[in-house]
Amino acid sequence: MSQTLDHQETPQDENMLRRVLGLRPVRTVVFDGEDFLDPCPTCGHRAPAELPSGDPVTDVVLDRVAIGQAQRTVAMVVEVLDQRRPVKQLTDLVAPRVLRYLRAVPVEPCGLRGGARLLSFHPSQPHEGAVEVAGSVRLRGRRRALAASFTLLGLDRWVCSTIRIL
Repeated sequence: MSQTLDHQETPQDENMLRRVLGLRPVRTVVFDGEDFLDPCPTCGHRAPAELPSGDPVTDVVLDRVAIGQAQRTVAMVVEVLDQRRPVKQLTDLVAPRVLRYLRAVPVEPCGLRGGARLLSFHPSQPHEGAVEVAGSVRLRGRRRALAASFTLLGLDRWVCSTIRIL
């Protein structure tokens, strides 16, 4: 082998070592699922796929009023689970099926308050007119996951349509 100097350009051939060792050169190809494509001579990668037609989708801007209402409602639900608030106070904020669910959730025996706490609250707005909440609560001495969904009724009334404590 010959020694190359700093000012000389070293050939950049991936098959040079294979030729020196007497092995067959390898031809690199890219398979796109339908056909074999020759790679880019410079970097070895194929060109990026074309963008799909149509306008790009924009993210929904979070509605701060809706998020605030959802957080207040979830906090009130936790207070109901802790028996610090009567279920009747949630009548206008939650759907009837949520009220039935809250009455069925096992809670601490009467007189042992302070067990239920809202530990985390993570809202998202998948589309306008809906807010989804993931969070965690401490209930009966254990950390439990909480999932809730809120829907917009009318122009400004957010109602908890579903809640689950896992």
